[in-house]
Amino acid sequence: MIQIGIPELLVLTLVILFSVKPENIQHYLKSFLKFFVHTQDTLSTTKEELKKELKIEELKQDIFNEEKMKEFSKGKNEQR
Repeated sequence: MIQIGIPELLVLTLVILFSVKPENIQHYLKSFLKFFVHTQDTLSTTKEELKKELKIEELKQDIFNEEKMKEFSKGKNEQR
């Protein structure tokens, strides 16, 4: 994964601003925002589809139930 910090992001932004003609900045910003929103929507949709497909909520509930049963068993064994 690429790790970009705040200073690198600022330098990158300045390089882009100085390399683009002033009249094209608005066009590039709109294009970037459209791309960003589209990517965000796609990732959100993919996340929801994976949750449904893999039945994540059911798995979480099963794990929770198993942990509670283990705690219950430990408590029962300690009382004896």
